[in-house]
Amino acid sequence: MKVIHSRYFPGAKGILRYDVFYLFVFLFIFILFWSVLGLSDLAERGRIQTFDEYVLFMIRQAEDPSQLRGPEWLRDFMRDITALGGAPVLTLITLGVIGYLLLRKSYRSMWLVLIATLSGLGMSLLLKFYFIRPRPSVVPHLMIETTPSFPSGHSMMSAVIYLTLAALLTRLETSNKVRIYTMSIAFFFVFLIGISRVFLGVHYPTDILGGWTFGVVWAVLCWYIARYLQKQGAIEEPETETT
Repeated sequence: MKVIHSRYFPGAKGILRYDVFYLFVFLFIFILFWSVLGLSDLAERGRIQTFDEYVLFMIRQAEDPSQLRGPEWLRDFMRDITALGGAPVLTLITLGVIGYLLLRKSYRSMWLVLIATLSGLGMSLLLKFYFIRPRPSVVPHLMIETTPSFPSGHSMMSAVIYLTLAALLTRLETSNKVRIYTMSIAFFFVFLIGISRVFLGVHYPTDILGGWTFGVVWAVLCWYIARYLQKQGAIEEPETETT
C-alpha cells in the first residue's frame, strides 16, 4: 500500500495514509481561516459581524433581499442540498452504514460508528446551547429555524457523520483509489451543505466555519481511535489487499 511519508520522517510511514492526510489538510485550512478571522479574539467580534453580514448581502439581490442572486432554481437547489445535512437524512445514512457493517459481520466497527455518531450529536447540541448566538436577522430566512446559530448544526453534524463514516469505512478498504474517492465525496457533501445554510440565510459564514472545524476535529479523533483499536485487534482489519 502506498503511503504519504518523507525520508526525513521515517516514523510517519503507515501513519500518514491518504485518508488521514485528507483530514489533516481540511483541518489545517479551517483552523487557518479561524485564526485569520479572529474568532479566538473577543475584541475582533465586531469585525467578524461585519464580514458575516457582508457575505449575506452579497448573495442576495440588492433591490429585494428575500431573493438570491442567480438563476431561479438556485433557491430550491440549496433547500435540497441542505436536507442532506438534516436529521432525517443523516439518520438514514447512518443506519445504512450500520446495516452494511452488519452484513460484513463487522460488529465492533458498527458499535464504533454508532458511538461516534451519537457522541458527535451530543457535542453539537452542547456547543450550540453554550454559545447561544442568534440567527441572522439582516436578511430574510428562506426556511424556518429556531435553534441557536453557532456553530451550524447542519455543517457540524454533516462533517461529524460524513467524514467519520468515510474515515471509518476506509479502514475496512485496502484500495487507495476507493479510499480517495470515499473521502473526496464526503468532503464535497460537507462543503455543499455548509454553503447552502448561508444561501438560505439561516447561518452566518462563521457559523459554518465553526461547524466545519468542530466536525473535522471530531472526525480526526474518531479516525485515530479506529486506527488504534484496529492495531490492537479490537476492530476488524481489511480482509484482502487490492490495487
